[in-house]
Amino acid sequence: MIRKLSAFVMLFCTLTYATAGTTSIGTASVRGDMRVDGYAVKGDATLFDGTVVETGQASAVLRLDKGVEIKLATGSRGTLHRDRLVLQQGSSAWTGSSSFQLEANGLQVTPSEPNSRGVVSMSDANTVEVAALTGGFRVTNNRGLLLASVHPGDALSFGAQQPGVPNTPGVVPMTLYGTLTKANGHYYLLLPTPDLGISYELTGANLEALVGKGIIITGTCDTQVRAAGGGARYVINVATAKENAGPHAPLVVKKPLLVTLIAGSAGALGWAIYEAVQPSTPASR
Repeated sequence: MIRKLSAFVMLFCTLTYATAGTTSIGTASVRGDMRVDGYAVKGDATLFDGTVVETGQASAVLRLDKGVEIKLATGSRGTLHRDRLVLQQGSSAWTGSSSFQLEANGLQVTPSEPNSRGVVSMSDANTVEVAALTGGFRVTNNRGLLLASVHPGDALSFGAQQPGVPNTPGVVPMTLYGTLTKANGHYYLLLPTPDLGISYELTGANLEALVGKGIIITGTCDTQVRAAGGGARYVINVATAKENAGPHAPLVVKKPLLVTLIAGSAGALGWAIYEAVQPSTPASR
C-alpha cells in the first residue's frame, strides 16, 4: 500500500511539473513568417515561458496573458518569459504594467507609470536605445542601479564600451532628470515621481545657479562609494548640467561618456517607434 502511494505521489509531482512547464503565457501573431523556438511559423503561435521568437520580413505582435502587448520589429529576436522579454537583436515596442520589464545587453527597462509605452532597440554594436512614447521608464543595470529616467519624447542611447576608453570597475555613466537641492553645502538631485525619495549627491560641475530648478545631468557614478549623508544613495561626478526645458530640448554628451540623450530617433529605433504607434491588427486566420 505504501509503495503504491509513493508511486502515485511521484507520478502526481511529475505530471504537475510537466503541466507547469507547458502552460501558455500568450500568443504571437504575424502577417507573414516568423520562427518560434527555431521552427518556421505562419500566422499565429502559442507562447510559453522561455519561447524564442525571431522575425524576418514581417513584424510580430506578442500578446501575453497579463495584458502586455509587444511589437517585435522585422529582423528581431527575443526570449519571452512571464515577467520579461530578453531582447537579443533588433527592436521592440511594448505597452504594459510595471510588473513586466524588457532586458537588453545587461540593462533592465521597466515602466515607471501605468500604461507606459516604450521602444527598446539594439544595434549591431550592442548599443541599446530606449525611447518613451507615453508614461515613463526606469533604466537600471544588472545590480539595480538607476542609470536614467526616460520621459515622453526622449530617447536615450547606452553605448558599448569604446576602444581605448578605460573600463573602471564600478564606475557607471549616468543621465538623470530631477530637482537640484542644496543642504549643508552639498548638492543633491531629487528624482521626480514615481522615484520620489531617491536622491544622489552631486559633485564636479558649477551647480549653484541651478539650485531649486528641474535639471538634467550627465556624469559618472562610482558604485563602490556611498554618499556621506543627506539621504542620498551614491555620489555622481557631474560632467554637464543644464535646466530641463522639456522633453524636446535634448542634451548631447561628448565621448567618452557612453550615455547620450539624442534629439531624434533614426534607423531601427525610429522604425520601431513608427510601428509602435500603428494600430494593432491580428494576423489573418
